[in-house]
Amino acid sequence: MSRGPERRERRAGQSDRPEPSPAGHGGEWPSPIRDGVWLDAAGTRWRRRGGLCTDKRVRRLLGSPEVRVLLFYGPHAPTEVEPADRDALWQRMSRYLEEPAVRDPGDFTDFDTGEFRDDQRRTLLVVEESC
Repeated sequence: MSRGPERRERRAGQSDRPEPSPAGHGGEWPSPIRDGVWLDAAGTRWRRRGGLCTDKRVRRLLGSPEVRVLLFYGPHAPTEVEPADRDALWQRMSRYLEEPAVRDPGDFTDFDTGEFRDDQRRTLLVVEESC
């Protein structure tokens, strides 16, 4: 089951600011999905395409070795997810992408995903984990 349109619209439309928010200021974590843009360490500017990804789209992007995948968690720099580690990431996050999400009591984990493109039309999948 894919995410409901109301959740995608609610989360993706939280902010359409053109510039990324600075990490570490006021306790705010970096969120390319919220900001709609990500500037990586190499200076490449990535822009979000649409709202949150469906679970089917996430699975397809994770399976493509041409797609770069970044995992954001907390105020730290994102972690690049190598192709060999993507199936494990999918196994960990897939139940949270369903609507309604399947959670154990006391489990506040959530994952948001967004597809980004740069000027050369390369694809980046951003995964934001929160709890």
